[in-house]
Amino acid sequence: MHTSLTFAAVACVVGLASAVPSLAETDHNLANTISLDSNHPDSFRNFAPELPQMRARASTINTEIGLHVSEIEPGLFFVTDLVYQSAFVVTDDGVVVLDAPPSFGANLRKAIAMTAPDAPITHLIMSHGHRDHNGGGHFFADIPGLEIVAAAEVAETLEKFHLEGVLTPTQVFDSALDLSIGGVDIQLQTANYHAEDTDVMIYLPDQKFLMAIDTITPGEAPFMNFGATTNVNAYFESFATFLEYDFEHFLSGHVSILGNRQDVVAARDYAFDVRTTVYNLMSGFNDRFMNGFEAVEFQNANLAYRVAMEGIRDDCAQKIIDRWEDKLSVVDLWADSHCETALLYAVMH
Repeated sequence: MHTSLTFAAVACVVGLASAVPSLAETDHNLANTISLDSNHPDSFRNFAPELPQMRARASTINTEIGLHVSEIEPGLFFVTDLVYQSAFVVTDDGVVVLDAPPSFGANLRKAIAMTAPDAPITHLIMSHGHRDHNGGGHFFADIPGLEIVAAAEVAETLEKFHLEGVLTPTQVFDSALDLSIGGVDIQLQTANYHAEDTDVMIYLPDQKFLMAIDTITPGEAPFMNFGATTNVNAYFESFATFLEYDFEHFLSGHVSILGNRQDVVAARDYAFDVRTTVYNLMSGFNDRFMNGFEAVEFQNANLAYRVAMEGIRDDCAQKIIDRWEDKLSVVDLWADSHCETALLYAVMH
């Protein structure tokens, strides 16, 4: 959706001094802030706590290794430090690791050794090349013959821009790769819902396990800007792709909860609601802009544009919070960023 603003008035005032106070003449911090001061108007205490139904699903930590490790299907283990997630599968040939976050890379080795003490680690499959999900690969660098599997575009990116701790792939593929390792089938398929180069969906059909990192956060609204996606439209389209798979377990890379099919459906419905709400509000964009432009005496078009953008963003966020605050946690924390992301996309399309 394009905004058809009339900028004739803008052109006739370019170069004139603004009639409104400059930022230097005000005492206001115009950035969005959260204060840890309980008495501050923007105190963190003004945000809603996590929902009880979300907390009831939270994983617990094994203090011996600082991780939660649980066998979700025979031989398939879910791992989290309550912030990041990965998994590993014990096959007849050895252990296949699915992502190695740096926050718990060393302890992941310990967890594997405790779970399958006599099994060699044979493969590390990377969902994407970002350091926060695979920068713990260096804890596996000493394993002889370790196969490091990644998409070709990820390998190309890492060759140009080395990321600390991320291992160089030894096996690459272009769009899809089917592996059979020690009797376990693993299907890899590239996609474009998050990373700037490519993402990889990791699917274990017999275990009904699908891994798509930096997409949803089970039990919660997505992280800011829809998981910091680099491709907004592809993010929205990815839900249909995910739901084509036959899965019961959905590993999304963040929070302590292992997701399921209903979590994906809820995240889809939430994201689509944000997008629809923004597009419904866009019809009033021109009026909001002109009201702001008149208020600054037609001498600061950028300020008027920001007024219009923030008005739609804030109205959208309030509507989303009202509809979703009892269904997903942290909606009030991230709804404004989701609305802003959808709004920027709407302005340009």
